[in-house]
Amino acid sequence: MSAREAELHVFKGSVEFQSPASSARQSVLEGQGAIADGASAARLVPASRSRFATLFDLQNKSSEAEVLRHEQWRAASSRLDEDPTLLVHFDFESVDLSDWRLANASRRKDAMQDAAIVGCQWTEGRWPDKRALEFRGMSDRVRLEVAGDYSALTLAAWVRVQGLDRQINSLFMSDGFEAGTVHWSVRQDGVLALTAIGAEPREFQITTSPPALRLDQFGLWIHLAVVVDGESKRVVHYLNGVPVSEHTLKIAPPFRIGVAELGNWNARGFPKNDPFMIRNFSGAMDDFCLFSRALSWEEIRGLYSVGKPQPESALAKSKLKPFVPSPLSQTPTTTS
Repeated sequence: MSAREAELHVFKGSVEFQSPASSARQSVLEGQGAIADGASAARLVPASRSRFATLFDLQNKSSEAEVLRHEQWRAASSRLDEDPTLLVHFDFESVDLSDWRLANASRRKDAMQDAAIVGCQWTEGRWPDKRALEFRGMSDRVRLEVAGDYSALTLAAWVRVQGLDRQINSLFMSDGFEAGTVHWSVRQDGVLALTAIGAEPREFQITTSPPALRLDQFGLWIHLAVVVDGESKRVVHYLNGVPVSEHTLKIAPPFRIGVAELGNWNARGFPKNDPFMIRNFSGAMDDFCLFSRALSWEEIRGLYSVGKPQPESALAKSKLKPFVPSPLSQTPTTTS
């Protein structure tokens, strides 16, 4: 093709165009092409996919890569489910769309068996053939109950945030304010928050990150995690495998879950019409893990890397550095 030539190939539908050499519009139908050189009327030719082989190859390779990433994650999840400290794992795979039950994929069925889906809608997850659970209304939630007392907890989830409509947007929260329970949320300003309830009346601690979730991340799959370590007395917030804040934990273990909810919160003992107590999540969740130990930075990073829809480049991995606490990593004194 010369520098003055222009080509149009139609593979689906039809296109109407006008060449520089003619004032009349011409229709090019599906399976046809047109070549114009600027000096004469365009001539029709058969559409040729070979002229765009690179584009179609890229599309096919992208689809194949998505399937491969999904299979790699499935294999890693199967191994993860054998971890005896993994109390709860919702992978949202192999679900019966007509069933309100959500199975615990972890082998720790003694800690929790099935959860109950209330409301919610099924939607596409991180890959085209992967499912996720979407939370739209204020009553959409997953109800579960986890037994036991623990010296440490790690919570991790893949989420797609559609909006931060509330002052506090719930990710995972125990019902009410029982001693030892935890509330995991995202604030309206993109701050990640963890509230730990103490044993004494009105004793609690809120640890918050700097604003971590940005507007340009809305609608994208991101990985969130928080570690509550009663032994080393610290709380660490993570976004996409990277620590974003670290705090000294002042609430002593044991920690417990009891009755809890994903995506919403039951403000037991408080007026139901209090707007501050409405803390529903607007978005979707693709994977959720609850561990009875403090995962390391490398382990959190591993959960993110194996679950990321697209693999990371070696250059991106080489630039990652562990979090170093700074004077900004202080425990704020805000209300729950």
